[in-house]
Amino acid sequence: MLEIKNISINTQDKSLLHNISMDFQLWKNYCILGKNWSWKSSLAMTIMGNSKYILKSGDILLDNQSIKNLSPNERSKLWIFLAFQHIPEIPWLKLFEFLRTIYNVHNETNYSFLQFKKIIEPVFQELNLDREFLRRDLNVWFSGWERRKLEVAQIKLLQPKYIILDEIDSGLDVDAFKKVAKLVTEENQEGNTFIIITHIFTILDYIPVDKVFVLENGKIIEEGDKKLVNKIKEKGFN
Repeated sequence: MLEIKNISINTQDKSLLHNISMDFQLWKNYCILGKNWSWKSSLAMTIMGNSKYILKSGDILLDNQSIKNLSPNERSKLWIFLAFQHIPEIPWLKLFEFLRTIYNVHNETNYSFLQFKKIIEPVFQELNLDREFLRRDLNVWFSGWERRKLEVAQIKLLQPKYIILDEIDSGLDVDAFKKVAKLVTEENQEGNTFIIITHIFTILDYIPVDKVFVLENGKIIEEGDKKLVNKIKEKGFN
């Protein structure tokens, strides 16, 4: 179980989250809803260990062990994965080397170019991704659909247990979103937990959720099951 225990989060100049507590169990899916500027993405970054977000109080536990002092890399090794809202471009870093590096670090291996090629090519084939992408700079001139597809490739490679999806509809048209949602749903059959962060509801038509949290002004103002989503759809957040 991944547990958020009474955390309050600051940046250098602003207080963001206040006394937040959430539990995420394996084999269940969760949704964190809220209007813009409710600091949903800040919560995701905090769980992942982004040093910009200062843990003022509280704790983050995985299987009853505190992870609040671990680096993002160390948290990744504990099977936590974050799909970014805004996926960065990194010129000069080839996609193949990026994927090979994260795979080796995550699994504490040292696979060579040829060894990793045998691992990544079937993943690309399964996702219908052109192998020429592996020669390109990371996410440079990639479409939103291509970037999301590559995040699914990372999920397939790393096999995380806790997958945080932060506004994965960002930058996608309707058709591309449907394709990404289908791929993500297929990955949800592997005994993992999805934590879906959104302020709209389309993704919830594809992935069933067991519990819903609503954030506003950095606080949990409501929680419940899927019925809460339907209520907000009808009446809005207020």
